[in-house]
Amino acid sequence: MESENVKKNAPAILIVDDISVNVTILENILTHEGYEAMTALSVQEALELMKQTRPDLILSDLSMPEIDGLEFCRMLKSDQATRDIPFIFITVLNTSKEKEEAFLAGAVDFIPKPFDNIEVLMRVNNHLSSYRMRQEMADYNRMMHRLVEDQKNQIEREHANVLRALSRIMKKKDDQGTHRSNVGYNCKLLAQGMQFSPVYEDVVTDDFVENIGNAARLHDVGRFLMSCEEIADDGGPDRQKLEYIKKCTEFGDEVIGEFGADQESGGALEMTRQIARCHHAHWDGSGYPALSGGEIPLEARIAAVANDFDEMTAPKHEGAACTPEEGQKRISERSGSYYDPDVVQVFNKLWSRMRTN
Repeated sequence: MESENVKKNAPAILIVDDISVNVTILENILTHEGYEAMTALSVQEALELMKQTRPDLILSDLSMPEIDGLEFCRMLKSDQATRDIPFIFITVLNTSKEKEEAFLAGAVDFIPKPFDNIEVLMRVNNHLSSYRMRQEMADYNRMMHRLVEDQKNQIEREHANVLRALSRIMKKKDDQGTHRSNVGYNCKLLAQGMQFSPVYEDVVTDDFVENIGNAARLHDVGRFLMSCEEIADDGGPDRQKLEYIKKCTEFGDEVIGEFGADQESGGALEMTRQIARCHHAHWDGSGYPALSGGEIPLEARIAAVANDFDEMTAPKHEGAACTPEEGQKRISERSGSYYDPDVVQVFNKLWSRMRTN
């Protein structure tokens, strides 16, 4: 029967002992202090009680038939749902080995028999206070994590809006037909293909795939800051004009960098910046900037293949346009020199599905 001294929403303490007199003594001590006492004469009975109510603290005897206190403690500590509940042994621990086993099992303390009312309440109060503080800290950390994630998501949405607006502005100033949308679509397709590779499955996440589809549309955002004369002298689909490449990549790095200058960069904005800066880099280090291999960001390695394939097959370059089949052959021939072999391997499987002008 519940004591009248038990307060509403009082901490629940589970007492487990196969000797009923010990259970009664502890129950009286705790309920008199205002705690809610749950009692069980075996571990099996205690586990059934815990299915209904999760206690805030457990007082358990060490030596009990069938399942003893040590095994009970280990069971609870191995379960994520119960591992943080303070577990105190109520027993006579005569040796250092017994104490060591108790603490190794996960117990936080022990209360010796026969019970001293003051000692029982002090130990229970101390561990409940510590448990409550840990719970409050965990709740606070979860709340802060949610706030940070919400803020991060809001920033990502704002960045995406900025990139979309910038893409529309660029289209009005320097119309390249469907080139930018083709590169964005084809980068997303290549990234999706790379998700099936064990090497990249943890790197090319769903967010990566979604971001690269938007970011790659602005691979040549540096053109926005260049004069009409500089744009006209771009070197065509084979990208041989170093001066144009340097200005386009450096201007692109600069303009995207300014959007995120006052906050930690990341996500679609940082991906856009890396693509704008590095999509003319070559796998063997002969491109610009002079990065090679894995030094080149993965998004830029993907964008290099998608951009060049669309440039090669674009009809606007008189005498230079080639069929998609010919473009696939050129890309494949430059694997390991211009392009990342892993990206080319995926490209060779998907090129027929890629958009071209």
